[in-house]
Amino acid sequence: MAFQVVGMNACTFVNVSANSYTGAASATVNFQDLNTGSLFSTILNYSGGSGQINVLVSNLPAPNGVFEVTLMESGLEVARQPLILHCDIDCCLSKLTNELIDCACDCPKCSSALAKAQKVYLLLVSAQSTVQLTSTPVGSTNSGYYKDILDKYNKAKSICDNSCGCNC
Repeated sequence: MAFQVVGMNACTFVNVSANSYTGAASATVNFQDLNTGSLFSTILNYSGGSGQINVLVSNLPAPNGVFEVTLMESGLEVARQPLILHCDIDCCLSKLTNELIDCACDCPKCSSALAKAQKVYLLLVSAQSTVQLTSTPVGSTNSGYYKDILDKYNKAKSICDNSCGCNC
């Protein structure tokens, strides 16, 4: 379990679980929004060397986007992991899919909706794959991965801006 950060329950909360790296009784978990630089911090208490908390997404600097999540013990960064909260893009994909279902023919309108959905989906899956590559202890994380994840998320979001689907 070392350090895991996972968005849960349709972007309602983020589950953070970790084992202590230094034997500390608690850690600070920082969520930095990579688009704005805004920061939210919370405390993770360890019991028997491990701990788990659920952080409400409403407490984070933004409800969607790319975050760098760091685990700090005694003022030292011991682990880092990217997090993508992409319910906004999921809603866009849902709307585009519904448009495709409603298409009764193989017309240009349907072709453009399909092309748009494919681009958004591929960008999101690629960003998520990069997240999996960077889930490592501090010292082996390449900051270029974070830029890659952010660029792909932002591109998918920009393609979706005219196609948002859920509660827009």
